[in-house]
Amino acid sequence: MSFGALAFLNPWLLTALATLPLIYWLLKTVPPRPKQVAFPATRILVGLENEEKTPAKTPWWLLLIRLLAAALVILALAEPVLNPVRDRALTGTGPVVLVVDNGWAAASGWNRRMALADEMLSDAQRQNRAVVIAETAPATKTRSIKLEAPADARATLAAMEPRPYAPDRKGTLATLKDQLAALKIASPNILWLADGIDHRADAAAFADGLVALAGDGGFSIVEDTGGHEPLGLTAGVGADGKLIATVLRTGGPARDGRIDAFSARGQRLGEAAFTVASGSGASEVTFGLPLELRNQVTRLEIASERSAGAVSLLDGRSQWQRVGMISGESQEQSQPLLAPLYYLEKAVQPYAEIIRPKDHNLAKGIDAVLKEKASVLMLADIGTLSGEIKDRVRAWVERGGVLVRFAGPRLESGGDDLLPVALRMGGRALGGALSWSSPQPLADFDDASVFAGIPVPKDVTVNRQVLADPAQLTPAIKVWARLADGTPLVTATTIGAGQIVLFHVTANSDWSNLPISGLFVEMLRRVTSLGSLAPVGASESGEADTAAGEQPQNGAVEAFAPVQTLDGYGVLRSPPPTAEAIPAAKIATAEAGLTHPPGYYGAQGAPRALNVLAAKATLSPLPPRPAGATRMLYDSLPSTPLAPALLSSALALVFADIVAVLMLLGVLGAALRWLKPRAPTAAALLAIALATSALLGDPARAQDAPAPPDAAAPDAAPVAPFATDTPGSPPSAAVAQRATENVTLGYVLTGDPGADSTSKAGLSGLSRILAVRTAVEPGEPLPVDIIKDEIAFFPVLYWPILDSARPLPQPTLAKIDAYMKQGGMIIFDTRDYGTGLTTGSTFEGKNGMALKRVLGSLDVPRLEPVPEDHVLTKSFYLLRSFPGRWEGGQLWVEAGAGGNAEGDGRKARRADGVTSIMITSNDFASAWALDPNGRPLYPVVPGGESQREMALRTGVNIVMHALTGNYKADQVHVPALLERLGQ
Repeated sequence: MSFGALAFLNPWLLTALATLPLIYWLLKTVPPRPKQVAFPATRILVGLENEEKTPAKTPWWLLLIRLLAAALVILALAEPVLNPVRDRALTGTGPVVLVVDNGWAAASGWNRRMALADEMLSDAQRQNRAVVIAETAPATKTRSIKLEAPADARATLAAMEPRPYAPDRKGTLATLKDQLAALKIASPNILWLADGIDHRADAAAFADGLVALAGDGGFSIVEDTGGHEPLGLTAGVGADGKLIATVLRTGGPARDGRIDAFSARGQRLGEAAFTVASGSGASEVTFGLPLELRNQVTRLEIASERSAGAVSLLDGRSQWQRVGMISGESQEQSQPLLAPLYYLEKAVQPYAEIIRPKDHNLAKGIDAVLKEKASVLMLADIGTLSGEIKDRVRAWVERGGVLVRFAGPRLESGGDDLLPVALRMGGRALGGALSWSSPQPLADFDDASVFAGIPVPKDVTVNRQVLADPAQLTPAIKVWARLADGTPLVTATTIGAGQIVLFHVTANSDWSNLPISGLFVEMLRRVTSLGSLAPVGASESGEADTAAGEQPQNGAVEAFAPVQTLDGYGVLRSPPPTAEAIPAAKIATAEAGLTHPPGYYGAQGAPRALNVLAAKATLSPLPPRPAGATRMLYDSLPSTPLAPALLSSALALVFADIVAVLMLLGVLGAALRWLKPRAPTAAALLAIALATSALLGDPARAQDAPAPPDAAAPDAAPVAPFATDTPGSPPSAAVAQRATENVTLGYVLTGDPGADSTSKAGLSGLSRILAVRTAVEPGEPLPVDIIKDEIAFFPVLYWPILDSARPLPQPTLAKIDAYMKQGGMIIFDTRDYGTGLTTGSTFEGKNGMALKRVLGSLDVPRLEPVPEDHVLTKSFYLLRSFPGRWEGGQLWVEAGAGGNAEGDGRKARRADGVTSIMITSNDFASAWALDPNGRPLYPVVPGGESQREMALRTGVNIVMHALTGNYKADQVHVPALLERLGQ
């Protein structure tokens, strides 16, 4: 039952208010105060009056207190709920038009948008109004907008999903105008569910157009509240070679979060925290990763944001290569500003780590470069490589290296066979005093060239070059650059997994002004990106990474076909049917859209990345609302239950009534008069009692008999946390020694005395069983404050989950994630068998939602029920089930490495075969709990003491599994190995 903003969950209980008159009649009188008469014992009957007395009337204020208390109790039992005043309502009487921004920026708040749209459809259904739904980022080139009943519109709304590109508001407005005119709809009520970003500076025109379409029907813009603005991400390489990510937004209050870096296989290689200041639109974060590790990063994403714009894909252009440089000129020291390596260093230094050997011996210099694991070797005017060093360079190229050579006087004599094409003797001079020809400009790059898309300046000319033998220009030789007369300028060929590239001019300005132009920098950047520190075939799987980022081996493609594309939530999937290939000439300037969704394009093993946001993108907020437009919010205030406040008020009135009655009877005044002269004596006795209790009492004794986990324990002794001296400081030496001198089990403090005492008693009992039955000699279990304390000391953490559990801060989640991935094990016990976990990624049951809140954005691996052949079933005892206080709840562990993880394929690292996480609902600690005499503290159902024995064996197996890893799994192969050895 609802009365405006006030609603009752049990409205039938309001009928009890009719009993208030009866309560009034019962409470309107109160017995009179007894009259005290002083008389001698021998004259009992003298002076007594035998008159009939009528009771005095109850004071009106006391009667009012009692009636109010009764009314408040009745209202509380009816469970009233105060709903916020609703500011979202339809206007007008015409059809309702929902214009939904479903681009990438809408993905993070998609559920809130769909909830609001569903609410508007419900209103339209109650008012019997037709509905039109228009999406601004359609999935096909042809748009379909139709007038529907609200029930049919729900199916259209359910089929809508966020797209991985910016919305096309201009095209949506044009289509909407045509369709509304065709349907003869005038003055509709239009609601624009905006994503908060002015993507193409067309939001103002779009809003004005919607206002004109709405007319008298009303127009509203639905926006996000502060703190829910969409976040975007761009990434690149800084001047020092470090990976730099930039978080973008339109403004708003301060926000913080985490950016994760992933490899092509979904392994998280690093993370960095970010903070966007209040009102700021960007925040820059730097990843301090080693070069080899940084080059494996193919994906950055904001951990708390699920959208394509919060993902930045990387390819070979962002890799920081090691480039070795060796020159054959003797003027390197005498004229360094004219030396070839000076130009090469200036061109390559912004995006590569340069290796220049100190030894001038060519063989030793090349040897030093190869030992430094360079992926690109640049040789300036070195005519001939011979002997062992030539064989080593060839072998290095075949393994995936890139050899880049520059012409010079030495190569005019023909060179060696480590060239992409045989050269003519003598070279070619252009524009000399005795020459009829003039310096030649460069021709535009072909679409098949690795330089495709780079504009060619008209002032770049060549006045001398080495010539390729035309007879040797076979299809295997790629010509990446030509002069205007068609003469090859840059040639390349593939040898094994690597390439050899030749610039037919010098690396300095002797033969051409190309090295002093910006074109030279772009060309060398493309060539350098061909290198890879992990050559093809060197990966663990024996296959190249799907998104490793290297260029195709032949370096020449006419078009980049889509390999994998992002969906609206930022997950890589197979390309949709609408995805088209990008011409090579346009790959550098392509923008994400319907035909070119963001993702990887090109060869399967060496794609190019196309992101939603360009490297220098910014996010602009929506312009001011046009005249006549109203503003709505996606989020409204939550409903407030009033029952607790009403019950508290009724209880306060009851206490007030008791005090008032005592005052009327004079008892309260007499008690105060009696206590006043005796107050010092009473205080002294109370102090002595407290001191005696503190000196003689055993505080540990109170913890040996904990209350059942579901029962209140108001007098349970508080458990001292295993805390550091100050929050965030390293643990003291005494604490570290206590936790590491023996195998120590830890239990996470929940704040509930009963649950914490049960955890302590359970792990203490299990530790005693371990000491008796195994070689493990555990220390006393320690409590852990999961936010403040260091958890690296504990091989196993037991974590009971209460329904009052709250989400954890990001630093704590990062600490837990590192603990699990570095070999630690956490047992999450929801203790609610019967409504537990149903799938590896869905948490249900009484405490299932609480577990989801606790885990938050933690990188939880895919889970599965304990398989029959799992190490946990045989790490000490042979087990088939894993009971606790309850029997029947499933025990979930980390899925095997052979399974395919859901989602984007990320899995937590498996440390020596030990599952990093266990989830149960069987209440292990209550079954393990023993008193100091070894007697159980809680009953186990339904199996009794035999079930308790199996629960203890389960605990032993868990601890042994955490300590020994896959030892038992290895032992099962011993018979087969012995059989093969003939023993």
